[in-house]
Amino acid sequence: MGFKKIILNIILGFINIFVKMMKINAHQVAFVSLESAHLESDLLLIYDELSKDKNLIIKKVLIGYDKNNLIQDFLYMLNCIKQIFIINTSKVVFIRDNNYVISNFKREEVKVIQVWHACGAIKKFGNVIDREYPIQNYDFVLSNSDYWKEPYSQAFGITQKHVMTTGMPRVDCLCQKEYLQKTRKQLLKKYPMLEGKRVILYAPTFRGNIYKGFQSVPFDALKVMKSLGEDDYLLYKFHPLLKDVQLAQHDRIINMNHEDTHALFTISDILVSDFSSIIFDYSLLNKPMCFFVPDLDQYLENLGCFVDYHTMPGPICHSENELISALSSKQEYDVEGFKERFFKYQDGHNIDRVINMTYQILNDEEVDIEKRFHF
Repeated sequence: MGFKKIILNIILGFINIFVKMMKINAHQVAFVSLESAHLESDLLLIYDELSKDKNLIIKKVLIGYDKNNLIQDFLYMLNCIKQIFIINTSKVVFIRDNNYVISNFKREEVKVIQVWHACGAIKKFGNVIDREYPIQNYDFVLSNSDYWKEPYSQAFGITQKHVMTTGMPRVDCLCQKEYLQKTRKQLLKKYPMLEGKRVILYAPTFRGNIYKGFQSVPFDALKVMKSLGEDDYLLYKFHPLLKDVQLAQHDRIINMNHEDTHALFTISDILVSDFSSIIFDYSLLNKPMCFFVPDLDQYLENLGCFVDYHTMPGPICHSENELISALSSKQEYDVEGFKERFFKYQDGHNIDRVINMTYQILNDEEVDIEKRFHF
């Protein structure tokens, strides 16, 4: 354990003596995130639904934490002090990233729901890999498929029984024809040059970690672009942790880092990605995918995957030349089968199942995902 964590432990341990004396509010729900100062994605959707209930007290503890910044380290410490009060006086707590306070200071009566920020996990993470501290004390983890019961159980230190296949609220929109059509129309109005063109979306994940820093995989977008036709456009959106990474400038290479990822799905014809979990989201649209992984062997050896990478529903490319060939190929892959494997529900009602589950926990009922649903 590092020096900063030792100091944090001492401070939180002292404060926790007094927190344990405080009463847990049976009507209080908390949302905690270290990724942003604003609620986003699943947490925002859940928050919006629960906010309709005026009998609930809803708290938020949010911060966009940059570990490599001393000022941010101080703000994080203050945030942890706030967390220990809010978390340990709430009946239900929602998180979407791993949480130090919960893993070390959570009261047993507080129920934590981990709403992981991805629809699945290609790469191994959590307790399965080397960490600064073990993940523990989560009560439930949400997932899209029973496939994730074993991997999530290992990664989050939780029993398989408590990996709940509710579906993730964030993908409900991808199952709604009205959203897809409306969003596509809005984006094409904003980018009229894409109308009638073949749109390739390049959306890779990061390499590295929060302790050693984040990097992008080298990608010669200009070489790929020059090999394609005049009606092909390459849009790119990097993982938020890669901040302002950009590709080479070209009339038909467009930076979309500022646009919503799911919105970009609606105007794209093919996805190029790697170990990013967005391949699960994208499969809901039954569109083709290519996998650009020049570091595949190294990645599998050093980190490993929860999914057999050689079963990906598209060509696996180790170089730009292989990707160029794949983008010109007419070979078809079983995207439908991939989707069915990783999504139990495709009805657009994941948010309803999550809210229903939340009330079961608030009412001290045994959690039953299918209970009270009549679609």
